[in-house]
Amino acid sequence: MPGSRRWLQTARQTGDRFPLLTPPWSAADHRGMRAVRLWGAIGLLWGLASWGGAAVAGPAVGRDQAKEAEYAAPLAKLDPALVKLFNDGTAAMDGGRLSEARADYEKILARAPDHAPTLRRLSYLVTAAGDFDKAVGLARRAQAAEPSVDNDAALARAFIADPNASASALREAGELNDRLLGAQLDEGEAFEAAQIAMRRQDRTQLEQAAAILDRVAPAGLAASYVGAIAAAARDDSAIAEERIARAEAAGLPAAEAARFRAATGLDRRHHLILAAKAAGCVLALWAFGLLALFVGGKLLSDATLRAVERHAAEPGDALVAATRKLRRVYAFAIGVAGVYYYISIPIVIAVVLGLMGLVLYGILAAGYIPVKLVLLVVVGGGLTVWALARSLFARRGRDEDPGQRLPESAAPALWAALRELASAVGTRPVDEVFITPGTEIAVTERGSTTERLRDRGKRQLILGVAVLDGMTDLQLRAILAHEYGHFSNRDTAGGNVAAQVRTSLMTAVVHIARSGGAGLFNPAWHFLRLFFALFQRMALGASRMQEAMADRFAAAAYGGAVFADGLRHVVRRDIQFSAEAEVVIRRSQQSNLAIANLYAPALEGTINRTDVESAIEKAMNDPGTPYNSHPPVARRVAWVAHFPAPAGLPAAAPAWSLFPDRARLESAMTGVVNLRLGHDGPPSPASFLTLGGPAKK
Repeated sequence: MPGSRRWLQTARQTGDRFPLLTPPWSAADHRGMRAVRLWGAIGLLWGLASWGGAAVAGPAVGRDQAKEAEYAAPLAKLDPALVKLFNDGTAAMDGGRLSEARADYEKILARAPDHAPTLRRLSYLVTAAGDFDKAVGLARRAQAAEPSVDNDAALARAFIADPNASASALREAGELNDRLLGAQLDEGEAFEAAQIAMRRQDRTQLEQAAAILDRVAPAGLAASYVGAIAAAARDDSAIAEERIARAEAAGLPAAEAARFRAATGLDRRHHLILAAKAAGCVLALWAFGLLALFVGGKLLSDATLRAVERHAAEPGDALVAATRKLRRVYAFAIGVAGVYYYISIPIVIAVVLGLMGLVLYGILAAGYIPVKLVLLVVVGGGLTVWALARSLFARRGRDEDPGQRLPESAAPALWAALRELASAVGTRPVDEVFITPGTEIAVTERGSTTERLRDRGKRQLILGVAVLDGMTDLQLRAILAHEYGHFSNRDTAGGNVAAQVRTSLMTAVVHIARSGGAGLFNPAWHFLRLFFALFQRMALGASRMQEAMADRFAAAAYGGAVFADGLRHVVRRDIQFSAEAEVVIRRSQQSNLAIANLYAPALEGTINRTDVESAIEKAMNDPGTPYNSHPPVARRVAWVAHFPAPAGLPAAAPAWSLFPDRARLESAMTGVVNLRLGHDGPPSPASFLTLGGPAKK
């Protein structure tokens, strides 16, 4: 038999005229066989034109000369000239001159019709020409004349070469192959047995042939090549890749190895592995980034709290100096976190799509398609991806008035106090004042980022009417000085990144929740929850530092005791008013009548005063969490306790003394609430307020 390296070359010389064989192993038998259909055929092509001793260029390239002499001996007895014809025909076949070889062999058969080697080799040539019936006849004559492994193989090859071979022919080829595999085979014979097994779609025979090749010629090309096919057939991709690499090293052309990898899916698997590794690295780096942000945010938050605790009660600029670097680090960290969020969204989308694909693949592989589950996966995953994609382009809504404008003519004393405060704190005063029905006191700054960073934004004060009841003017001034402290510290100049990230986060959260995707098995939902907590911890740590620094402005201007009393009043009044307003609004809704005065004290017995006092006590002593925007009230009071009241501080007067007409202002705010409730409440006199419509919810 020829060496395995010659088989491929001989197959090429015959023109690869044999059709590609596609053994249709079913998924139930072995999924891997579907991947090697083409390559079972390629293996066949190697041997079909070269079985039985076909050499490339005659004896010089490695034919067994003793075997050739044995084949020629019967011819020498009959006629020495037939020996020359036999040798010439063999040389022509090895040289690719198939028609010449066929002519020589036919001349021999005319004189020696039972010469088995000639019949066998002529069968190969006839097979190459596509005359399969004649090839079978010639092989049968060779087998009848001289039963042998070679002739069994020749007949089996003639059967399997026919692409339209009958079931009985393939069955007989299998029986012949069983005999071959039970004999002592050399490398070439074992390779032929492997080809027969592939044509017959017989994995058992293929594995047997591969085992024989590994035993008789473990370093040969045939052993590596057949081993690669067998490994691919059983879905052992790692072994298949290792074996085809060995075959390539043993002489298999790179192009043939590439075709094998493509046909068996090894290339695809290789690319998938590379992609999976790359995706794994990206996910690992991404997760590490999230962890770094979490740890960094916690460290920043802890460092801020320590700095505030250590320096908030110290006089002078100790707190400012201690937190100067922290403020810069916070600004940078929040910016990094914002960028990281937008980088994370495409990654989370890819994770969601990948999990969808895996689930759908698993459903298809199971062979049963639960329609409801498929719809749930596709629709739920699609809505999640859509929500995440939309969040990337979510934009903050247009700035709207946070309440109703209060012109200077409506409260000249308040506006005068605001200008005095600005001078005392060392910053410019607010440009607008908005009043609301509630208890909030806050400042904001409108305008572009550039305008705000250049201190050209429009400054606004938001003042809740309900907070004024029971408050002194000094307490109000101290609280307002705190708000001006934010302007002085430039706390309102930035914040675009944090606000935009929150807008994007909330957009995604709302849409996923509305679509029913807020569940245990939705990775996007868990990411949003985690990142929101992480971002809040980081951003609110900066907020706590800003609040502590703003407190110092208020305490320095009016003394720690006045500011502490004002702070306690705001907390107390917020809880009281919420309880009282809830009762009044509930009555209005039940009776479908407009509220006469939202700020009239609730009747005794309508609210539980004990519960209110308990809630106030709890708020005053609440230790707080890292997710609070403000430090605990008790700590803030302690930090400013040492600030003395400045000399010449006037006597306290009711906060309402800064407003000319309390009744009309409360009536205006009651009207706002009635409009929100759908009632026609008391009108707000145009001479008193410049109304811009009810405040937005």
